[in-house]
Amino acid sequence: GPPARRSRSCRVIGPADLATAEALLGDPFSAAVLCAVPRRIGVGGGASGSGSPGRLLHLPLEDALAVLEADLLEALQAAQHYALDAACVPNEFLLELLEAAVSNVGNRDGWDEMMCRRIADTWRTRDPTNIWLDDKLLQVGRAAELCGGEELHLPIFGHAAYGDAPALAALHADVRARVGRGEGLVVKPRHGANSRYVFLWPPTGDRPASAAAAEVEAATEGGREEAVLESVKRALEGWDVSWDRECWQLSQVPRGVVVQPLYAIAVSACESGGPRSRAAPLELKVQVLFGEVVGGTLNTHPADLWVTRRGDVQVWNQEDLLARGHTRCRKIDKCYGKHIPAAALQTLVRVLQAHWPLIRGTSERLTRGAQLDELRVDWLLGDDRWGPRIGELTYMGAGSRMSPPLSRRLSRAYAAAHLSRLGRLAVVQADCAEEVLAARGSSLWPVGVLDRARQGHGRGQFAEAPPGAPSDAPTDR
Repeated sequence: GPPARRSRSCRVIGPADLATAEALLGDPFSAAVLCAVPRRIGVGGGASGSGSPGRLLHLPLEDALAVLEADLLEALQAAQHYALDAACVPNEFLLELLEAAVSNVGNRDGWDEMMCRRIADTWRTRDPTNIWLDDKLLQVGRAAELCGGEELHLPIFGHAAYGDAPALAALHADVRARVGRGEGLVVKPRHGANSRYVFLWPPTGDRPASAAAAEVEAATEGGREEAVLESVKRALEGWDVSWDRECWQLSQVPRGVVVQPLYAIAVSACESGGPRSRAAPLELKVQVLFGEVVGGTLNTHPADLWVTRRGDVQVWNQEDLLARGHTRCRKIDKCYGKHIPAAALQTLVRVLQAHWPLIRGTSERLTRGAQLDELRVDWLLGDDRWGPRIGELTYMGAGSRMSPPLSRRLSRAYAAAHLSRLGRLAVVQADCAEEVLAARGSSLWPVGVLDRARQGHGRGQFAEAPPGAPSDAPTDR
């Protein structure tokens, strides 16, 4: 049978403390797990180098991963004394998952796997504490509250709950007025995820910016105004099967519709993408672990680049990624094209140079204020009127859009941070790469074949579904 759990001592130990580490690990009553961390120096400034944000880097894959590992260690160290909300403390089910992620056994250490298992656990625990994170209306006010009243999201022009006829009538009147003035609008469900029932409406006269909006306009008589009102109805009443495979908290969000201004479009619809093609703003998904930003990817082209903790842009060599288990997502390619447009990349660099301290600082402040173990903050960038704005907050999301080398390291760092915080893991600095190879079974980062295998979605990998939850794992959001 499985071994009984024992209390384990936790130390984050530097190179000078190896003797202490050996003494700790030799203590039969502490049974801490040694994770060797290769000592690497960031290249081109790296995680702690000098210089301004927004530099374009083309580092070799190993050097880029070294920078990422250094950034992740910042979060791991911060976890030791982090004020964590009780709802985020892992239970016995999740502890087994975390320990498996750093066990160096099998190929189940990806971020997607981690997110899917955590989401499944929400249907067991049904904790209402963090429902606000899945509520597209409540999170706007809550985020402002956590940051001293500052408006961080795009403003809410109007909203209505399902069944609230007076609120819906007021929303219709406001929408008519804004369409008449030629304003661009976004209509989306308060209770939604995965970009379902989201309608992007540019100023009257321009083509709809999303396939969903184009479909509604083609099926509606009466022009743009009636088409936008029809999209309000669809967002309010709509439900997608993928939402049933998301976390329990999403299922508790009141059904409703939210209308906001349309942010500037930076990525045009892909001409060769067919009906799935769509336009989109420039959206940077910033990942925070234990109050520390560790990096970010683009919503439209997640495999093209990685924004580091200090705001540099690492542009990936696609052949290097393919050799490490990466597979392209054809669905995303059809939507937005295979690679980021040059103009969008230039916009990203310009915004990072001007606003990265704001983006990083606000993301960290939000996560710490809410006392979350992880949070993805989706930033809309490049609109001269609105400036950088939060599109939405996502807890337990974005697993399958991340390339395997990044996914494995993010998952392992998250697991190690929780386990070391609870006294179940010790992290020790290795003196050299040879030492890591010799102790690959206890290496924190994946070594050898463990860092080259492909990773599929975590979907459908649960042995059994918890009561009340669907049998599938969730889709990415």
